[in-house]
Amino acid sequence: MSLSFDDTTARRARELAEAGEWPEVARLMRGQLEPNSGHAELRLLYAEALTRTGQERLACDWLQRITPELEREGDRASHRRALNMLGVATFSLGDLDDARLAFATALDLALAQDDFLIVARAANNLGAIANVKGEHEAALTNYRLALPTFQRLGRRRELAETYHNIAITHRDRGSFDEADECERRAIDYASDSAAPRVAAMGRVGRAEIALRRGDPQFAASTASRAAVELNELHDPLNEADAHRLVGAAAAAMANFSVAHDAFARALELARERGHVVIEAETLRDSAVAYAQQHMEEAARADATAACVIFERLGATSEIDALKNRFGVP
Repeated sequence: MSLSFDDTTARRARELAEAGEWPEVARLMRGQLEPNSGHAELRLLYAEALTRTGQERLACDWLQRITPELEREGDRASHRRALNMLGVATFSLGDLDDARLAFATALDLALAQDDFLIVARAANNLGAIANVKGEHEAALTNYRLALPTFQRLGRRRELAETYHNIAITHRDRGSFDEADECERRAIDYASDSAAPRVAAMGRVGRAEIALRRGDPQFAASTASRAAVELNELHDPLNEADAHRLVGAAAAAMANFSVAHDAFARALELARERGHVVIEAETLRDSAVAYAQQHMEEAARADATAACVIFERLGATSEIDALKNRFGVP
C-alpha cells in the first residue's frame, strides 16, 4: 500500500463499497496502490470498483498487473478471485476467448481448493459466454451448477444474477413463460439482498420478454424507468442495454424518432466503454428499425456492422439471422 493510502482511507473505501458507492471507491483509490503493494483485498476492491463503474479497460489493465503478483505471493484465494474478475472485465469488452480462459482457470483452481463461491461465480460466467455463442444447453448446464451453490452459501445477490442469466437463455430459446418467471425471481432476490442494479437488470429483462410477446408499450415504459435507475447507479453497460430496448420498443410502435435517439444513446455509451456485445445488439435492432422505414441502405449498413462484431464474438445464430434478413455478405 502506498504511504498516502492509510488505514483510515482504507476503512472509508470499504464502507463506500458496502454502501454501493462504487464511483466514490474508484475515485478514492485511484493512483493510491501499486500492483505489488500487499493488501490483496484492497487491490481487488479497486478492480471491482472499476468494473462496477463501466471502466473495464482500466480494470483489465489493473487485473493483468496484479493477478501474476497475487500468484507469486502465494495468495491462492485472491488469485482465484482476480482471475474471475479478469474474466468479467474481458467479457464486457467482448474478448470472449480470454474471458473463457480466465473463468475456466478460476473454476479449475477453485475446484481443487473447495472454493465453492468461486466455483459458482465462474460457472455462472461461463454460462453467460455460452449463451452469447448460442450454446444454450451448455449455458443452462453451467447455471445449474451455480444455482444450488449460491443457495447453499446464502448468496442472494448472486442468485439474482444467475436467475437473470437463465432468463436470458430461456428468452433466446423462445421460452417466454420460463424466462419471465426467472426474471421475477431475479428481481425478488435482488430486492431482498439490496442489489438495485440487478433488480433494474431484471426489469430490463422483463421488458424485452414483453416486447417479444408483442407488448411494446410495456417494454418501452419499463425499459425507460430502468435506464434512469441504471444511470443513477452509474452502470453504463446495463443503461446502454436499457436504451437499446427503448429503441426497439419505440420502433415496434413506429415511433422512429424516439427509436433512433435511444439507439444513438445506447451506441454512445457502449462505444465509449468498449461494450461490444451491447454495440452489436443495438446495431442489429437499429437495422430492423431502418428496414421498417424502408431505408434499405441504412439497414444493411447497420446489419453489416453488427455482423462484424458478432463474428468476433462467435455468435453464429445472430450472424445467420442478419444474413438471412438483410442479405449482408
